[in-house]
Amino acid sequence: MGNMSRMATNEYIGAKRRAYAQANRAKRSRILDEVCETTGYERKYANRLLTGNRKFRERKGRGKTYGDDVAAVLKKVWREAGCPCLPYFKAEAERWAEEYATQVAHIKPDIRAKLLAMSDRTMSRLLSGEPRVKPGWTKANKRSGRGVRNEVKDNTPCASGEAVMACNVPPGDAQIDTFALGGGDPSDNFFWILDGTDRKTQWTVLCPTWNRGQHATLEALRHIEGKFPFDILAMHSDNGGEALNSHVAAYLGSKTRKPFLWRSRPRNSNDNAHVEEKNRSSGRQLFGEVRLDCPSLQDELVKLCDDWSDFRNFFCPCKMLVSKEKRPDGKGYKCKYDKPRTPYQRVLDEHVLTPRQETALKAYRARLSGMDLYRRVCKRLRKIRRIQAAYDKAKHAGDDLSPFAARPALALRATPSGTAGLHREGTRHTVNNQRISRAEERRLSVQYLANQKPPSYLQSVFSI
Repeated sequence: MGNMSRMATNEYIGAKRRAYAQANRAKRSRILDEVCETTGYERKYANRLLTGNRKFRERKGRGKTYGDDVAAVLKKVWREAGCPCLPYFKAEAERWAEEYATQVAHIKPDIRAKLLAMSDRTMSRLLSGEPRVKPGWTKANKRSGRGVRNEVKDNTPCASGEAVMACNVPPGDAQIDTFALGGGDPSDNFFWILDGTDRKTQWTVLCPTWNRGQHATLEALRHIEGKFPFDILAMHSDNGGEALNSHVAAYLGSKTRKPFLWRSRPRNSNDNAHVEEKNRSSGRQLFGEVRLDCPSLQDELVKLCDDWSDFRNFFCPCKMLVSKEKRPDGKGYKCKYDKPRTPYQRVLDEHVLTPRQETALKAYRARLSGMDLYRRVCKRLRKIRRIQAAYDKAKHAGDDLSPFAARPALALRATPSGTAGLHREGTRHTVNNQRISRAEERRLSVQYLANQKPPSYLQSVFSI
């Protein structure tokens, strides 16, 4: 039957029965079709109803077994028991009823007998809609932290970091990302690597960060910025909280030349394509899928990443995509690349450095040797593996780990602009060597996000 009540259906069948008795064969067929469509009955059953060979039978049912008085007592006992799950409440119903009767209020014998005879499914039906309150209970966040509001993330512009081709942007359009050194096991503490890549010159710098916290990430970000030979104009990241937080935003806002901060679109992993590729070709090529969780390794990891970054930037040529066209047959793209050059050569060809900066960069390059750097990297890797192996052995044997507990502070270089910026010393927050509160840090970050404007080469991306 459709949505019609039994009484309405009975009246409808009675009206159609008279028309059915007086109709010819063709009209009867049409009436039968209409009745089946309206009531949802099978054709044979509808025919018997219309001819009078079958009548509705009133089914009264057995009625309510448990009245409102039983339901009221059930709700009171259930609340006093702490609102447990009904299968568990049913298993201890006799004990709960006895405790309620002795400590709260008397229960009539007939109501108590019905309460104990009730099934857990019947209890669930009678308690439907009742609020389940527990001491200190709050609604669980079933989205694994996604419901927590991130004010910086909400106010950071969102667009693809590849909307403008890399060959059409000036040096300083950087992308940042992190990858884990957890060996496939995300539990407990371990090192992460923060990767900063310039799209135009492909200048790449790696820096370790312990557990990817916002303060550790900021230290690594300042270190990366100090290793760039030019100023960062824009900084694009994914939607991770290690970069999109008030600490990083306040630091960027404290700089003389404020870089533009923007982020990827949700569920678009290719929006940060340049740094994602460098994670593989530069980061994973160095570390692989190893797990590094010895806290005292930070100083060695900083030196290793610095040497490896110098080796990649000064001695490893790379190509850049200069045009991309759809093939005439519609199958794939026709891509053209420029000649291979090192990031160091690309920086010099862009002429973005001052004469003093260019002289200093050339002098630094003259002191380097590619083979010496590579041997130094291999030597440091072997040392790191030995320390990590000793740490793993002591950890599994249950020995004292205090010799491995020291984690030296990250040795930071000054940024090219000479700004000290925002950093953390113990529990103090300082900006330009002045102590500030967390409320002031939040105010600086909100002010920076409200006033930031994209560079001219990115204005078309944000339709400005």
